[in-house]
Amino acid sequence: MPDHSIDEHLIDWEEISDIGWKSLLIGNGFSINVWEKFGYRTLFELAQSYDVNCQLNAESRDLFDHLGSANFEDVLRMLFHAKLVDEQLGSPQNGEISSLYTNTKSSLGSAVNFAHVPHGRANVALINAELRQFTDVFSTNYDLLPYWSIMHDEIWRFRDYFWGANGTFDLTNTEAPADRTKLHYLHGAIHLVELANGKTQKLTCNEDGNLLELFDLDNDDKFPLFITEGSWKRKLSRIKRNDYLRFCFENFSRMSGGLLVLGHSLHKDYDQHIVDAMAASTLTRIAVGVWPQQDAEAIVAFKSRIAHDIRDKQLHFFNSQTHPLGAENLRVET
Repeated sequence: MPDHSIDEHLIDWEEISDIGWKSLLIGNGFSINVWEKFGYRTLFELAQSYDVNCQLNAESRDLFDHLGSANFEDVLRMLFHAKLVDEQLGSPQNGEISSLYTNTKSSLGSAVNFAHVPHGRANVALINAELRQFTDVFSTNYDLLPYWSIMHDEIWRFRDYFWGANGTFDLTNTEAPADRTKLHYLHGAIHLVELANGKTQKLTCNEDGNLLELFDLDNDDKFPLFITEGSWKRKLSRIKRNDYLRFCFENFSRMSGGLLVLGHSLHKDYDQHIVDAMAASTLTRIAVGVWPQQDAEAIVAFKSRIAHDIRDKQLHFFNSQTHPLGAENLRVET
């Protein structure tokens, strides 16, 4: 029997791989292992740096400060509604509002394009083969790695709940065959948008995977639906206001059996809603991948915190690099 004591020791994935794991949760560490630029601290900071082609200008930054938010969606939505009010008043500030909107959306697109692994570079065949082994896959990442991977081969094996009219999510039509792998974007994703009517829609990339085209400035009534910034309380509040995100989170909260967690820090400031949902679920066992390239004290502290927050469940802490989705051979040179 593997050693599960609270110390710096991490077991290998092979020691527990055959116990039975129905669900998978992947976090940013999974994406960083593929492409190190995913590790940039925040898209908001990146959008202000000289690394991107289009930077947030001073006026746009002031708007973020005024709202007290680092989420682009909040600012873009506010500008959309400001434009509607301005039109009602005869458009006296149309130029200023349009300029702010264009700069904000362009800088977001530029930041994502810089941080994201280029289309065709990642080993999507391997990722596809691993994802299809699970009944449910949950991701808190905004990137297109899961999307590209499930589109690579045998698409019929996967369902993402966007089979409504024009690729929208319909809360009244969510039944999926039991033998399919269901994909849930807990915090949204770069190819998801919320329409002005509140519906969530899935966009598709063009053939060369140009991410900037997902931020079409001609469609200012589509708001990017991915939550990359903010405390866990703000994230949970945003989840509750969107029927697709709420549906995904409720499915996550209703998990049973075994859950594999990979590439996720489960940070107490940013991800506590995820930890709380795991603790409150009917899961019987959870395997948590831990990055081994950190000091022993950090590993012990992480294991202690998770064991404290998630009780009455069998916990396994394993070396994340021993799992195929955390292995070094997935890495793409930047």
